[in-house]
Amino acid sequence: CLTCGATRSAIEFFHGHFLNAWKWNPLAFISYRALSIFNVYAAVVLVARLPRLRVTPISAAGKNVARAFVLIVLTVNWIYLLTHARAFA
Repeated sequence: CLTCGATRSAIEFFHGHFLNAWKWNPLAFISYRALSIFNVYAAVVLVARLPRLRVTPISAAGKNVARAFVLIVLTVNWIYLLTHARAFA
């Protein structure tokens, strides 16, 4: 989409231009970085045959807090993208 910048962020990220990737879309940059770290973790677990980490069940209140956090992060990222859209074009 016109305000997103996730594709441009991905291109910059995979070319090693991390600051530019952050500027295009901070949330996408954090997602790419988290996914890269998870991939390294998964490769180590598979190769070394280590036990996987398990996620414990989350309470209903915890789920509500997580939902609110995700909505706030998405809103803040969207506001950032709208206010900085012309700076990168």
